[in-house]
Order: sequence, then structure tokens, then C-alpha cells
Amino acid sequence: MSKETAIIVLGLWVVILPYLGIPGGWRTTLLILSGIALMVLGFLLRGDALSRGSLAKEHRGRNSYVENTASITQDYSTHDHKEGITSLN
Repeated sequence: MSKETAIIVLGLWVVILPYLGIPGGWRTTLLILSGIALMVLGFLLRGDALSRGSLAKEHRGRNSYVENTASITQDYSTHDHKEGITSLN
């Protein structure tokens, strides 16, 4: 069974578990174990995605300093300078 399928099955299990008539202590234990299993599968899926590079590319594009480098290399010689009184003087 793939990790994605296991997450879907565990999600369905968590949805129907309260309606099965299981005593409260057992139900709580089963819900906690199901939640832990979902967390482990989520971490494993995230690790797989990072190793494939799909999330690594996304994180690489978030560097805030990359945007600031464009303003430093801007060529100001192409702008026309107008003499007179303007709001930009």
C-alpha cells in the first residue's frame, strides 16, 4: 500500500471510528495511535518530496535577498533628466 493510500485509509478510519460503538478508553487510544500514524506518514511524504527536489526548488525561490539585487544593477543612464520644477527635484 502506498503512503498516499494509507493516509486516505487512516483518514476514513478516523472519521468512522466514533460511530463504531467502541468504549471511550479504547476509542481514545485508537484515535491517538491513528493520529501518530498520520503524522509519521506525513513526515515520510515530506521527506520523499524534499529528496525529489520539488519542495527544495520552492524553498530556494523564497530568498528575500534575490529581489534586492535587481535594484542595485539598474542602469540609470537611460532615464531622461528634465530641467525645471517638478515633484522629483
